Amino acid sequence: MSDNGSLAVAKPEIPEVARIDTWDVRPVAEVIGRDYAAVIQLRLAVRGAIARGEPIYACPRCSVPVYLVSREDTRRFYFKHLHEDGSCPAVTRGDLSEKEINAQKYNAAKESPDHRRMKEIIEESIKCDARFSAPQVEKTWKGADGSWRRPDVQAQFGQQRMAFEVQLSTTFIRVIAERREFYLREGGMLIWLFKHFTEHDTRLTQDDVFYNNNRNAFLASEETLAASRATGRLHLECCWSAPVRQNNEIVLTQYRKIVSIDDLTLDVERQRIFYFDFDQEMAKASVTPKQASAERLRRDFEAFWLSKPESNTQETLSQWYAFMRRFSEHGIQLSQYLGGDGTESLLNNLYSARHGKVVGRSYKKFIEVAHLVAGGYKSQLWAFGLLLAAHNRLEQIQAEDKNSGKWEKKRAIYHPRIKAGDDAYRPDPKFNQLIGFLFPEIAEGLGRYPKKQP
Repeated sequence: MSDNGSLAVAKPEIPEVARIDTWDVRPVAEVIGRDYAAVIQLRLAVRGAIARGEPIYACPRCSVPVYLVSREDTRRFYFKHLHEDGSCPAVTRGDLSEKEINAQKYNAAKESPDHRRMKEIIEESIKCDARFSAPQVEKTWKGADGSWRRPDVQAQFGQQRMAFEVQLSTTFIRVIAERREFYLREGGMLIWLFKHFTEHDTRLTQDDVFYNNNRNAFLASEETLAASRATGRLHLECCWSAPVRQNNEIVLTQYRKIVSIDDLTLDVERQRIFYFDFDQEMAKASVTPKQASAERLRRDFEAFWLSKPESNTQETLSQWYAFMRRFSEHGIQLSQYLGGDGTESLLNNLYSARHGKVVGRSYKKFIEVAHLVAGGYKSQLWAFGLLLAAHNRLEQIQAEDKNSGKWEKKRAIYHPRIKAGDDAYRPDPKFNQLIGFLFPEIAEGLGRYPKKQP
């Protein structure tokens, strides 16, 4: 890695790139970062955006769109111009074009026996499964917009049309991205198939597929064909990574198994097909015991509050004391009695905003709670408004206010005053810790109340 830990090359020809939508210029080392999986996903995202005619990054010197490439030997990354005419001092194009490289590879190898046999294995495996239509080999898939692709094998599985591509040699990220965009537009499902795959000894092309497919890779072989014949179901071999938390660290372990098409999740909208949901399991493994405890406490307390507990019963007091102990473990002190210190109105108002319904009061409509907060609980209006935005409640308020128009009149009063940092609407900081804990979706915004204008 470079000195700052980035996976960028040490001295890139293009040292900075600009986001085309904002023209925010950042060093490439910062854009590329340290996370290998994230860089591989960025490669595909950048190339996919170019394929859609919506490039993400450009060279700030010449405004030409750029894409992300890697040095195969070191797996260090840099940006290249999409095209060069000699006007930019940064020169990133090599001596051979992509077309020339592909031509050399084709003339040297044509279609190898391994590639032909892989296509035969896929075709024969699909024929074993009566739920598939007859497989078509090297047939054109015509797109609705006039574009087309010619996958190695294609077939219909129920209502889902599927394309199978054999990957034995280097395929440019542009090709992978353009095929992905094509099948996305067509509602098809693209499956890349390898003959060999080992996570720690892969070509960059395999990484481009693996890390963008929920860390699942699929292989076809004589063994998978035998399994398909034996069961009457299409089988493939899956190689995946699974995260496990060990001593406060997440360790990734590689697994492989021959699996049925019935065991797979087809995520057509994201062009992913997987046996093991890495992203979901990674999210679970990334949660520390303290974070898990906090989330359980949030859920339990919300259920308790929404149940409208009566403050004077022994059962409620016991529950409250138990919550006091649990909150104290997270450094938060609750009042000695239910809803004390002004928390009853605060929590009723904020839970109402989260759920878009009346909580803790006898009102009939949510808009009545909004009127109450805007008029009687001005210091809570900032957090209330953050929750309205976080949970898309503004349309609901407008719909319930359609006949009277009172809310818009009140908003016309309080909105400019809040924008000017009016102290009358300034949140009471003593509640920020509790609000941030119970409503993490607005925690970052709590401290951003505007500064008072002179």
